[in-house]
Amino acid sequence: MEAMNDTSAADDSLSEARITVKEKWQGAVTQGSGFVAIPMALLRLQTKYELTPTEMLVLINLLGHWWEPERPVFPRSTTIAKRMGVDTRTVQRATSNLEAKGLLERGKLEDGRRVFIFDKLAKRLARDIPQAYVIHAEERHGV
Repeated sequence: MEAMNDTSAADDSLSEARITVKEKWQGAVTQGSGFVAIPMALLRLQTKYELTPTEMLVLINLLGHWWEPERPVFPRSTTIAKRMGVDTRTVQRATSNLEAKGLLERGKLEDGRRVFIFDKLAKRLARDIPQAYVIHAEERHGV
């Protein structure tokens, strides 16, 4: 859907045909399988934010658990490490780096579980949207 939003020629077709995530992914997204919504601004700004590929993938894995701003996100580092095929310490280092870069915060629930909070990331992306548009304008598509 984002690719369609990126071109003015596609704007007219948006009103004509909207496809669902399930249709777009042709069976790869089913009831209960889920998907991750990532703002294109985050993808475009990853170099500006000095994100390594590992940090970006860890962040995407964390965001995969974040659907409602008020609900805590608490995936285990071991779970993310298994998904990525890396050791747990790599994930822990990445989350520490993401916190140091101001892209996430850590907290604790009353029951002691550690949680990740993405308010800083959301606010920073909102602030940097004009820069993401500039980067988008400089991208060359199909060339």
